[in-house]
Amino acid sequence: MKRFLFLAALLLLAVPAWASTPAKEPIKIGELYPYSALPDDAQKWQQGWKLALEEVNAAGGVLGHPMEIISRDDKGNPSEAIKILEDFKNRENIKLFMGTAHGHVGLAASTFAKQNHMLLFRGYGGTSELTTTAGHDLYLTIQPPCDAWAGMLAEKAAQSGKKRWAFVAADYATSRSVIEGFQRDIKRLSPQTEFVETQYFPIGKLDAGAVTQAVGHAKPDGLFVVMWGTDYLKFVREGRKRGLFNDLLVIGPYAGYSAYIKPLGNEAPVGWFSAVGYPVDKIEGQSHKAFATNFKKIYNDDPSLSSLYGYDIVKILAQSIAAVGSDDPANVTAYIKAHKFDVPGTTLSFRADGISSMGDWVGYTGFENGVPTILNPESVNPAKYLPSAAENIAKWTK
Repeated sequence: MKRFLFLAALLLLAVPAWASTPAKEPIKIGELYPYSALPDDAQKWQQGWKLALEEVNAAGGVLGHPMEIISRDDKGNPSEAIKILEDFKNRENIKLFMGTAHGHVGLAASTFAKQNHMLLFRGYGGTSELTTTAGHDLYLTIQPPCDAWAGMLAEKAAQSGKKRWAFVAADYATSRSVIEGFQRDIKRLSPQTEFVETQYFPIGKLDAGAVTQAVGHAKPDGLFVVMWGTDYLKFVREGRKRGLFNDLLVIGPYAGYSAYIKPLGNEAPVGWFSAVGYPVDKIEGQSHKAFATNFKKIYNDDPSLSSLYGYDIVKILAQSIAAVGSDDPANVTAYIKAHKFDVPGTTLSFRADGISSMGDWVGYTGFENGVPTILNPESVNPAKYLPSAAENIAKWTK
């Protein structure tokens, strides 16, 4: 018996120290996105943040802990988003979360964040309400809100000399916000402008035949569109078939978004002016080239703007948590607003109202080497078209 106990003691001593050390708890970040409502865009977004997460953990994680992202499908539904956030808060003890794509979902999520002392970090800017009447200290966005799109698109529309404008848009907060801003700005720049037709439709349920017919009857010379995914594809195809776009200037935030024009192939629109382009192969700088090359090596495809935003958010959060020593929402947000961050293609800073310095690539759609793209893209600084941070903060509801 003594010999047995002696051997057992030796075996215990032989076990390496690390084998008995419990794994460190991960630092959890919540993530929600309309995976079922916008599957193609969501896949690109997810690939971007997953790439950043792998790089963060390969470099040792954050504060010696692995970083973990708890991912959920908000289905493009505000009620679903709130259920997810309740789970993040009460079961997962998550204090920081990222994502949402639709403006109305973003508004619901941001209100929850404000009420429950959580940080919401969005990729897409969405409705201006997010940084004005619904704004608060624990909200950040990579892309500027739609005030910037409204301003730059109104400027382009006024320069074109087109006076009769029609509008076709998915019915949600961002589209209404950007259209209201565009109408305000173009009337200021060109008072003779008329608004001859407006067609809002439920997200994902565009009746392309009826809508294109109504727009055609109004005889506009300019058309403003806000739509994406299958709605975008249906509208382009039906409009081409009916000759709607002949001699018509078409503009819109996503008119030339790569994830929407590339699937159309030879059917992709030509000459549409877009405020949200992403010319992957034309962005200078080694950091962006390295990001795009690594992304394509792993996923066998180019990144989209959603990929870039997801990647940037994870990297910024990891750096900031490490710097402040915790995932406390107020401390992390304050650090982000006080510092600059090197991300692929640029250096980002954040204003007091949570808006980053990220610009938009604008230009006309066309083909290059047989591939739909934005021709001669121009990077536009959004600050020119935005209210100041102080003006936005003055509108916050306390």
